[in-house]
Amino acid sequence: MKSKRVLMAIFSLMIIASMALTACSGAAQSSGGKVKIGLSFSDFATERWKNEEVLMRKLLEEKGYEVISAEANHDVKLQNDQIDNMVSQGVKGLIVVAEDGDAVVTSVDKAADAGVKVIAYDRLIKTSKIAAYLSFDNVEVGRQQALGVMKAIDADNWDVNANGPARVVQLAGSPTDNNATLFTKGQTEILQPYVDSGKIEIVAQQGIDNWDAANALKVMENILTAQNNDIDAVVASNDGTALGALQAMKAQGLAGKVPISGQDATADGSNSIVKGELTVSILKDIRNLSPLAVDVMDKLIKGQPVDGMKNFTLAELTVDNTKKGEVPCVFLQVQQVNKDNVYDLVVKSGFQPYDDVYRDIPEDQRPPKPGEAAAPAAPAEKVKIGLSFSDFATERWKNEEVLMRKLLEGMGYEVISAEANHDVKLQNDQIDNMVTQGVKGLIVIAEDGDAVVTSVDKAADAGVKVIAYDRLIKTSKIAAYLSFDNVEVGRQQALGVMKALGVDDGKWTKDNPAKVVMLGGSPTDNNATLFRKGQMEIVQPYVDQGIVKIVADQWVDNWDAANALKIMENILTAQGNKIDAVVASNDGTALGALQAMKAQGLAGSVPISGQDATADGSNSIVKGELTVSILKDIRNLSPLAVDVMDKLIKGEAVDGMKNFTLAELTVDDTKQGEVPCVFLKVEQVNKDNVYDLVVKSGFQSYDDVYRDIPEGQRPPKP
Repeated sequence: MKSKRVLMAIFSLMIIASMALTACSGAAQSSGGKVKIGLSFSDFATERWKNEEVLMRKLLEEKGYEVISAEANHDVKLQNDQIDNMVSQGVKGLIVVAEDGDAVVTSVDKAADAGVKVIAYDRLIKTSKIAAYLSFDNVEVGRQQALGVMKAIDADNWDVNANGPARVVQLAGSPTDNNATLFTKGQTEILQPYVDSGKIEIVAQQGIDNWDAANALKVMENILTAQNNDIDAVVASNDGTALGALQAMKAQGLAGKVPISGQDATADGSNSIVKGELTVSILKDIRNLSPLAVDVMDKLIKGQPVDGMKNFTLAELTVDNTKKGEVPCVFLQVQQVNKDNVYDLVVKSGFQPYDDVYRDIPEDQRPPKPGEAAAPAAPAEKVKIGLSFSDFATERWKNEEVLMRKLLEGMGYEVISAEANHDVKLQNDQIDNMVTQGVKGLIVIAEDGDAVVTSVDKAADAGVKVIAYDRLIKTSKIAAYLSFDNVEVGRQQALGVMKALGVDDGKWTKDNPAKVVMLGGSPTDNNATLFRKGQMEIVQPYVDQGIVKIVADQWVDNWDAANALKIMENILTAQGNKIDAVVASNDGTALGALQAMKAQGLAGSVPISGQDATADGSNSIVKGELTVSILKDIRNLSPLAVDVMDKLIKGEAVDGMKNFTLAELTVDDTKQGEVPCVFLKVEQVNKDNVYDLVVKSGFQSYDDVYRDIPEGQRPPKP
């Protein structure tokens, strides 16, 4: 018995020691092994910060992170101490709303040196060691503030001879907030030419500590006393300071007579706009900033690239040429809010509640609540949008037609749809017919990017906004081209096949080159040209070295699997079945080719690529037949097209849109003109990641991907 007690005691000590070691090894994470993210806020007195803390915490926790949060109550030393404490607790990422963009550098640099990914959130931290700076276009904020005020006083037509120069007050924000510097820069870009021409005079220019409304009230009282109430306009930098200044102006009978700007489209600021006191506010839709910060932090932690990120110098960002280094940035767009659009931009969009914005406004002077208005327009008055599809035989197109129709109708548009069944003349006729029916916008999946130009140019000349959807239409008259990075699709296809082939492992030589088949897509689809461009960027260097030989290079009409089967049968016959790899351009053609390869015992032993991560393609991957497919998450493309069309119809700016030349897009230097484009990212799918990228993400169903796979060889259902 004694020996048993001794053994039990030893066993217990071993368990305790094991637990202690586990605790030590997981010191940088929570007890559950979760990665920790810190949120450091300057204060929660500012209306928006607490709400954004709650949202960021929720989104981060949904992604599996543990969140630590702290508020510094405008105390720069406390914020540095709180950040140091978070680093000591093992955070791997920090999102910081800085009280002072200079003072917080002390702790942020230490955190960055310790390997922590630091995001400066909406306020710049003045060090090049931060991993990202996320905000809005703050110089544009200042421009829009000044533009709104100058328009209100009609500065361009100001009669200097009769009135003297317009007397303008400039109220800057907190001097410790770098954003305030950028707002002032934008304001000055607009105001200075009027100063130089003698049309306006800046009679007072002061900053407001901590953006405090009470400070702004006192400052404005002093300015009005000094100027004997003789001011013509006020350019203030946010709603809080503007509303503080307005209290002083009300006491002198100037509110509603002297134009004044704000920022943030707060409930109080928007209410002041509808009352005719505040002239303009600038909407920075902060609902988009917290999700952006969480997405960027997640990508930084995982070492993934961030869409739309661009480096700016600290000198540019601070308006201080002594600052050195660069900072990766993502800036969101801003919009000017005034009495004419406050209902649509602020209330109808849900940015502020109707009852908050229209409080104290008599019922008969209020617009109807969103959703409660009696529809003044008959259905015939709805704006019509046309959807023109090359075919519905391709698996994805009908699903995307259904989704686009639903989203557009949800926005109040009337939708007309047509399918051309691979007939280029019919598609031109269908587009002409839609224009005759009065469509204001067209989303076109072209059967032939050259042939459809005939009708598309006529539509554009008639004022119709035409979006080329996932397939380029080769004319500079289209309003937008939306697709994925199709050259990168080709690169990833070729990279996947070359890796599976072991082309860099020394197996293949000039005397024994790998025999590769290139299967292009439909020759009438410009995307097929771009895929081939990317494929050859990878394959050609191996051809030049002599270790790869392209033994067949053919295109597959209409992306048809039956055509691909026949083509591959002929290639195998011509090559005596001696091929080593196939670079095919989508799943349909790859699966057609695989039927021919199966008949010769080559499926699973000869690497082959696809594209689209279809259910059949993904199933072929898990069976070990298809080597790679390329995931273009088409779930994002239809909503993007609908959002872009809505913005084009309304004359609004489109985020992330960039012009490319037709020569670049077609790989044809004879093409002239430019096209506005938005391209979404792509990902390579293989046997190792198909579960996470395709199934777990919900892109394809588990049962479709793992059909015919024995239960014992399947992963668990998500």
